[in-house]
Amino acid sequence: MDKTSNGHAAAIAVRAGKAGAAFDKIRLDYPPQTAAYAALLEVYYSAANRSTCRPCGGALLVAPYGSGKTVALQMLRDSAAQDAGTGSSPVLLVEMSTSGTVESIPTSILLAMDQPRAEAGSEKARWARAIAEIERSQVCLVVFDEFNRASRRNTMSKPIVTTIREKIMDSGVAAVALVGSDEASVVLRSCPEMVQRLDDHIDLSPLDTLIPEDMADLQTFLGDLDSELASPELLGGLSYLHAEDMAVKLCLATGGRIRGIMKIIRAAMLSAIRDGRTTIDEADLFSATDIMAVRQNLVSVNPFAAVS
Repeated sequence: MDKTSNGHAAAIAVRAGKAGAAFDKIRLDYPPQTAAYAALLEVYYSAANRSTCRPCGGALLVAPYGSGKTVALQMLRDSAAQDAGTGSSPVLLVEMSTSGTVESIPTSILLAMDQPRAEAGSEKARWARAIAEIERSQVCLVVFDEFNRASRRNTMSKPIVTTIREKIMDSGVAAVALVGSDEASVVLRSCPEMVQRLDDHIDLSPLDTLIPEDMADLQTFLGDLDSELASPELLGGLSYLHAEDMAVKLCLATGGRIRGIMKIIRAAMLSAIRDGRTTIDEADLFSATDIMAVRQNLVSVNPFAAVS
């Protein structure tokens, strides 16, 4: 390969790399995600304004992987932090351990609060540290993300839920939000006491092509995204991703999960840029779907397969 070819390849790589970074910075309103965030924000403000030392309530958010849960939780944390004082963390995001045990809960809380030697000491001692840190940081709402992991051991599901209820909610320490996939709901079936304590059940399910409201939300979102992609630092032209046929195929290609939709469009955008084009076509989307979804066994059929 001569110097001219090397230089051309390098220029394309730079262009594609910068476009990928710009794409990752795009932030748009996604109505289902915004609705979940607003519902969680209500739970937070209810907890923040409750009487001290009284038992706390909470909420369950069912959100399968890739449905927009992570961004909704980040929006919640950032909104709550705006009014917080120095050293205060009103919303604490805790990721449940993959071990799925009662003993791991205080450790996960301490890790979420960046505490050193989170695994040190007995379970009782770790709980004492965790509660003390929650109170010191003025946490109003503890969010247990990936709560579906509590279902990994059948014998552990009820003890995990009961421990969270007794240690945090019944003690008046903070309200609790349990967040996870459908398995999170299964966990709660064995714990009617916890179900009765939850004030809200929030749904952030994948989009469904058979639900008109879902497709309307998706088409609006894709139209906004297409406008962003038309900027000079990205594609520079409109790809009409919001067309009904295109929206349906993107939904089918990802099982209605917004993260998957964004990944496919990002890959398709880079394909167009490498070819020197200013718009995404169905061939780009076919290739992106094949790489990002079909080969990963996320879907079995590529809805863009008819494109030659």
